[in-house]
Amino acid sequence: MRKRIACIDLDAFFVEAALQVHPEFRGKPLAVGGTGSRGVVCSASYEARKFGVKAGMALWIARQKCPELTCLPTPDNIMSLSNAVHERLKEFCPLVEPASIDEFYLDFTGCDRIYPTNLAIAEHIVREIGRSPGLPTTIGFGTNKLISKIASSLGKPAGILEILPGEEKAFVSHLPLDEIPGIGRKTVPLLNSMGVYEVKDILRIPLDAWQAAMGKSGEYIFNCAHGIGDVRVIAAENKPLRKSISHCVTLPENTGSRSLLLNYLSHLVEKTVHKLRREQLICGCVSVRLRFSNFASDGHSVKISRTNDDRDIYQAAVALFNRTFKPGIKIRLVGVHLSDLRPGVFTHDLFDSLLPEYRRALPDVLQIIRAKYGFSSILRSRSTIRGRRYD
Repeated sequence: MRKRIACIDLDAFFVEAALQVHPEFRGKPLAVGGTGSRGVVCSASYEARKFGVKAGMALWIARQKCPELTCLPTPDNIMSLSNAVHERLKEFCPLVEPASIDEFYLDFTGCDRIYPTNLAIAEHIVREIGRSPGLPTTIGFGTNKLISKIASSLGKPAGILEILPGEEKAFVSHLPLDEIPGIGRKTVPLLNSMGVYEVKDILRIPLDAWQAAMGKSGEYIFNCAHGIGDVRVIAAENKPLRKSISHCVTLPENTGSRSLLLNYLSHLVEKTVHKLRREQLICGCVSVRLRFSNFASDGHSVKISRTNDDRDIYQAAVALFNRTFKPGIKIRLVGVHLSDLRPGVFTHDLFDSLLPEYRRALPDVLQIIRAKYGFSSILRSRSTIRGRRYD
């Protein structure tokens, strides 16, 4: 049976959420995110993007590019609007998978009698989501999630783009490399060094060569260039609940430097919390493990109040690190493990209201920038390794 998969992308979602609170700014250059002198743009309206304002840009640079720019804080209605869209989409489709706060996959396979054409489906969804909860939408249709996602990206803003069955490879092969999900600013130079500058160049290299050079990542790149992608759309309620999230790193050289080890620890905490927040989970237990130069290992765990705030988790991790670290003994591996996971979203502490606005909004801004540009696109200064970002 022919697969009919749609990717629903809410256009400039954070800006549109802010405009529901401040409709007087519609049609004007607008940035959402931090509003202080050290703020960062989380999302920009299309009017602001014409001036070069974009997500991740320092606010002072954005104001230089667009002197008439209006800056608003990240609105509190983000989650409620995302949930409202999710509920509306379930009215139209039997299978809806939230991919992020502003992106959803829908599987209409087998719905031919109800929806004879994909265009009819798309026009209906655009109209209804535009009516309630009142958000503009772009829809991409394809035979797998990869094709529908790329189509939704190219269809912005407020567009409908369908890639017909059998046209997947031809469609993808004419695209630049960075249109492929997962190929970002760090992967492009690597591919360029292999003589790959466009997606069509990937097709010249056989699969076994890609696997030998890049393992599973190489296989993914090869499949993408042929228009092959995942066809599984899994409803949120059917996804198995993750039991734990962990990351570890074997150091390039054994070290006893406490400050350097804490840099690695911070990076690992940020990485695990990024995944925690992306999957809308909170954790109740933090563990830190060290492996020494003699290959012996030691570690400790602690129960914490449920959270997905990297500040709280990092403080707990540092306390565990101090219990495990032995001065004079070099370390070869650092690991962070988060467990006792439950569904939930970040909730600000009562005393967060006393913090400057840009610090309160920081966790959300980090998550949004990373969702678009990758985890390593922005890191806390304590997570940098000798002046360079570590992956």
